[in-house]
Amino acid sequence: MIRPLRLTFFPAVLAVLLLIPASGCTPKKSVDRDPGSPKAAWQVFRQHYCTPPAAPGLRVKASLYYTRVTPQERTNRTLVSLWGDFSGPMRLDIAAGMGKLLAHIREDEHGLLVFYPLDKKAYAHTNPVLGATRLGMPFPFSLRELAKVIAGDFSGLVSALPTEGIRTDDGFRYTLAGGLTTALTLDRTGHPILLEGRIVKAYDSARTWRLEINNYEEPAGRAAPLPHRLTLALDNGEKGVLRIRSRALKMVPWPAKALGLTLPEDVEFYRLDNGAKPSGETKIPVVYEDKS
Repeated sequence: MIRPLRLTFFPAVLAVLLLIPASGCTPKKSVDRDPGSPKAAWQVFRQHYCTPPAAPGLRVKASLYYTRVTPQERTNRTLVSLWGDFSGPMRLDIAAGMGKLLAHIREDEHGLLVFYPLDKKAYAHTNPVLGATRLGMPFPFSLRELAKVIAGDFSGLVSALPTEGIRTDDGFRYTLAGGLTTALTLDRTGHPILLEGRIVKAYDSARTWRLEINNYEEPAGRAAPLPHRLTLALDNGEKGVLRIRSRALKMVPWPAKALGLTLPEDVEFYRLDNGAKPSGETKIPVVYEDKS
């Protein structure tokens, strides 16, 4: 029997039906005024935060502060590198503050592959959410969806239309029917500041999560600001705070070798489902150093 391993980090993570934006809409010059009503705010959100990124991929550097309270209280800081194509594989590397690599993660259409270099153990699952849960990392959504959110596209997480929209002291709150997110809060200018939902397609579907976008930054060339600090919290007290240190869209797809993950010969490999060990064709270098 395989015992779940728990990484000493919690990625603030973070393939559902896309919310189709209104055709023919182009971003306005700025998003800095109160839309006035829940309906108008929803349209601002759709227009600025539910469109695909203007590039096939991205690269992100971030710091992560993780806290948990059970089975014992623990906090730690790690460095995160996330890169990949929005329609292809995603890679995530986790390192300690001194640069020691703790975990390599690869996600693609075949599922999740996680390699712990210090333990020389690797695990795979055909479902990224189920696989992460088995390893003690209850991701409520995929790395691809996290990458899209960092790039300003919430359409994968907010895939349902609202059944109710109300004005609040802070902005606008919507109840959503179906989909991964069950409630969405926008600030007074239409920026998403809180998403709430349940972990679906996992072993414990009763778990709930909250994703807060605590602040934004305004990169050049984009009308709407992008998330700068994100806080993901679960109902059991686990919390991860992800601070974006740098982000860059890749105007051409990543080369295949940059997105692969090679397992050394002496690694103990375990499947968390009934599939087979990854074939040699998927074995590409574990660590990729971007020299561009």
